[in-house]
Amino acid sequence: MDPANEPVVDMLNQIADILEITGSDRFRPIAYRRAARTVEALPKPVSEYVSDGTVSQLSGVGEAIAAKITEFVKNGRLEYLENLRRGIPPGLLELLKLQDVGPKTVGKLFAELKITSIDELQKACIEHRIRGLKGFGEKTEEKILQSIAFYRSSSARYLLSDADAISEKLVSYLKPFSSKIEVAGSLRRRKETVGDIDIIVSAADPAKVMDAFTGFGETDVVLSKGETKSSVKLKSGMQVDLRVVDESSYGAALLYFTGSKDHNVILRTLSIDRGFKLNEYGLYRRKNDSVEAGRTEEEIYSALGMDFIPPELREARGEIDAATNHRLPVLVEPDDIRGDIHCHTDWSDGSNSLEDMVSAAERIGYSFIGISDHSRSVRVANGLSEERMVSQIERIERLNKSGRFRTRVLCGSEVDILPDGHLDYSDRLLSRMDYVIASIHSKFNMEEKEMTDRILTAFSNDYLTVFGHPTAREIGKREQIAFSKEKVFSAAAEKSVLLEINGSPERLDLNDSLIIEASKYGCSFIASTDSHHTSSLSNMRYAVSMARRGWLEKGKVANTLDLSHFLGAIGARR
Repeated sequence: MDPANEPVVDMLNQIADILEITGSDRFRPIAYRRAARTVEALPKPVSEYVSDGTVSQLSGVGEAIAAKITEFVKNGRLEYLENLRRGIPPGLLELLKLQDVGPKTVGKLFAELKITSIDELQKACIEHRIRGLKGFGEKTEEKILQSIAFYRSSSARYLLSDADAISEKLVSYLKPFSSKIEVAGSLRRRKETVGDIDIIVSAADPAKVMDAFTGFGETDVVLSKGETKSSVKLKSGMQVDLRVVDESSYGAALLYFTGSKDHNVILRTLSIDRGFKLNEYGLYRRKNDSVEAGRTEEEIYSALGMDFIPPELREARGEIDAATNHRLPVLVEPDDIRGDIHCHTDWSDGSNSLEDMVSAAERIGYSFIGISDHSRSVRVANGLSEERMVSQIERIERLNKSGRFRTRVLCGSEVDILPDGHLDYSDRLLSRMDYVIASIHSKFNMEEKEMTDRILTAFSNDYLTVFGHPTAREIGKREQIAFSKEKVFSAAAEKSVLLEINGSPERLDLNDSLIIEASKYGCSFIASTDSHHTSSLSNMRYAVSMARRGWLEKGKVANTLDLSHFLGAIGARR
């Protein structure tokens, strides 16, 4: 299959899947799957059939499906599919990734047992609730459990921070052999997890680069070695692909292998519409195959009449239209951040003293740092009693008066949202703090309505400033809590509660998709690190990466403000 057609095939199959899950008449899913097979077998990108108006003439593709393919290719999205997705719980589609679990099975599991995720399905199997369904039995449960185990073992992805650590070491190691070198793929787009690492290199002696790459000290297995591409599996299990390209094609290769696939499909279609052909070697005029651009990404976008699109935005979420119409956001930058207010010390479960954290913030150049140790209910984290919290407030006041640090120390707390929605400290104590981060650290499995009510009750406290790591997820360990995004985001905007973008690599919470969703309700945000050690303050780059993927400009991130304006912003609710 032409790689450019993969997103279209996936789109058609997903429509068929959802129609089957929801019990549509059986002929509609069949039609979409037939069209998907046709597109999969095409000898060239389906975008070319869209451009010349012949897509509806393809076997198995009628006028209605042709119109949907055209909309998807031109816009990078399909309203019909988005409406279908909104009609089902998002976890249902993930169930289809399990071996021997098809759309009809998923529909039955949802209709009869309200199962909406792999975790819920696993629990139902363990509790022997699946065997009670008509057509299912004990062996079915065993097979499903085996499928879940296989899926989880074979779908390994790596934290963004882990991929960064490996790629930075590799790039540094290969630089002496390269004239140009950059990371591409999902790592360059700053996705929250990474499956493998792609590196693009230009070099005078490609063979020397390949020898160095395959001889890297952390290599476990050399999967392949060639003149222009080599692949290795590292001891960590991660795969790294290295491509050596001519300098004249470097920008085109970097653009192509950065992706995303959906972004590239739309870009190639737009190129065709404007008389060009775009691939990993360059941008060519279709009339005579002359090279228009290729050395840099910037010159390719410019030749297509577009502004440069930052890698974080290349997810086919409207960025190409925005770049064409010169309406791309000016994304927040790491240097825009003026301070970090989610920091723990050895008063609770942090590793460093209060003074150590302030000193580290000053070295970074922050104008303020907020200390937010845990409240009393988090006993496992040595949460502070009200008496100890008062002592810390007084300690911070003395430290600020001493003039020892140029960086201003703000006094806050990460206060637990209790199961009934009340905060873990009295209002009398909360009133003495500069700000309050309210977070959920218990009872993660509440039903959606109960959890929503819990959060909204917390929002009714006028001392609450920030909703900390809002979904409470831990990547690969704990799923998001269930709450009504509409109600919570609407309330956050109405009550001026800042939503945290937590840069802890295991959290990255909110993530980009929820930042985009929350922005539609008018929410504002704060980027932070949830640091428990001075070294963790550098994780601000991950919070900023999520903010950038979420299309945020600095004006929507509160801690880009200078100290006086920041204090005014966080004091607005009091």
